[in-house]
Amino acid sequence: MTNLADYVFHNVPAQLSPLEEFLDPFTRAELAEIAPAPGGRFLDLGAGGGSVTRMLSEIAGASGTVAAVDQDTHMVAPAPNVSIHTQDLSTGEPLPAEGPFDLVHARLLTHHLENRVEFVHQLAGSLKPGGWLLLGEFVRSAPKVVSAPSEKHAEAFVRVLDGLYDVMTARHTHGAWGHEVHATMLDAGLTDVRTQWHYQSWTGGGHGCRLFENNVSQKRDAMIEAGFDAADIDLFLASMHDPAMVVRSHEFVSIRGRRG
Repeated sequence: MTNLADYVFHNVPAQLSPLEEFLDPFTRAELAEIAPAPGGRFLDLGAGGGSVTRMLSEIAGASGTVAAVDQDTHMVAPAPNVSIHTQDLSTGEPLPAEGPFDLVHARLLTHHLENRVEFVHQLAGSLKPGGWLLLGEFVRSAPKVVSAPSEKHAEAFVRVLDGLYDVMTARHTHGAWGHEVHATMLDAGLTDVRTQWHYQSWTGGGHGCRLFENNVSQKRDAMIEAGFDAADIDLFLASMHDPAMVVRSHEFVSIRGRRG
């Protein structure tokens, strides 16, 4: 089985801070609707920078617990009700925290796993009756330029972003997986399953374009090795700081289901 570290992005502030700016409002809204109770047992998989772990820690309170798991946990802040576990979740090893859980959350994790279907079934089985599974994924969609300094910039953006997606797919990332999670949750026996899709515009210099810049910067060598033009990549990177560049964000899918 491929090691997760072979193809995911590194847990660094330039990657995780823009992600949290984009995604935390969606996750916070989902948690507000699910309304897990204080004192619950929560599991945060692929904890990254720890922003969702912090949300769950606040909800759990002094009588609850949160287990945060990632292959790189250096950015997850300790708290009295949080246990931090370092584990590569692609290995198929047992989870480092035992259920049953009131809520299991994973964001931008399962599309990286080769055993993603079995993993969702495993997570569904780790829930208490009435417990929730909340997953969030990016899915591949056609790059969209809203406005650009020139046609050259617009064309480079499309080529480079498609190139990034191609490289990620070659490294076992499943770009359409987010569209399949709903049915997988149903197959796992979950009820009240709901999917929401999220897009927004990103302007050069803003958090979203900084995320695009970091994504491509981290995979620049792999893209060049795969045959993509270095000049195109450099033009893309520069345009991510230009306020005249406006593009569509990654497509984010949020899916939740409840154990009956």
